[in-house]
Amino acid sequence: MMSSVGPVPLGVVWVVLGGLLAMGVARWLRPPLQEGQPKPGALLLDMLLLGLLGARVGFVMLHWRDYLADPWAVLRVGDGGLLPWLALLVGIGWGMWRLQRWPALRRPVWAGTVAGVLCWIGLSLGMAQLQQSRIALPALALQSLQGQPAKLGGEGGQPVVVNLWASWCGPCRREMPIFADAQARDPAVRFVFVNQGETVEEVQQFLASERLSLHNVLLDPDSLTSERLQVHAYPTTLFFDSSGRLQGLHMGELSAAGLQARLDALR
Repeated sequence: MMSSVGPVPLGVVWVVLGGLLAMGVARWLRPPLQEGQPKPGALLLDMLLLGLLGARVGFVMLHWRDYLADPWAVLRVGDGGLLPWLALLVGIGWGMWRLQRWPALRRPVWAGTVAGVLCWIGLSLGMAQLQQSRIALPALALQSLQGQPAKLGGEGGQPVVVNLWASWCGPCRREMPIFADAQARDPAVRFVFVNQGETVEEVQQFLASERLSLHNVLLDPDSLTSERLQVHAYPTTLFFDSSGRLQGLHMGELSAAGLQARLDALR
């Protein structure tokens, strides 16, 4: 199951495709140009960029406590911290204000907006449904650091967060303390840290050098978990509900706020 196009997550790809469709529709319906009148595609691009900015600012304000410990994380937009509904409000609000001066652009701009939003919603929901139907919590025979057999799923119908990582992966190393804090804070969720392709000595040396206290660190020397979950880059974190259904997939480093938002949605 594809989760990205190269290094670009599919969520970003859907936004780009929706924006391109919106500008294409607006270009097709654009009226004759008047002096000083902006192009409808340029106005739509402004709406998109301002909407995304507003969505990020709103997310940061909502999770401001999580960003206090690491203010630079505000700039790491790869954590997926956006409020889609706020993006729509800001973008549409900006468009309404700009179109007061250019009534001839209302038809192409709003038609493009509707087409782009529907495209984004359709692609996002369609991929989410496809991932849920094709990716399940696998029953694999893995090992704990003590050499005991272990499995990914928990007992009693707990939500499960599966983090695929390696000690040579810089983003994996940076996000590990955030996961350690979340695991200690939220015992109702089962966190499983599945190392991909390394020996027990390498994993133990990494945990000791970073002074990390993690439970459920499992060894997967043949990277079978990545193969079964169809993951092609690290770190990747998958969020399964208490019934074992995939509810979210994030490729790349997570901030504390980004992780907490996904845990809140998992309940």
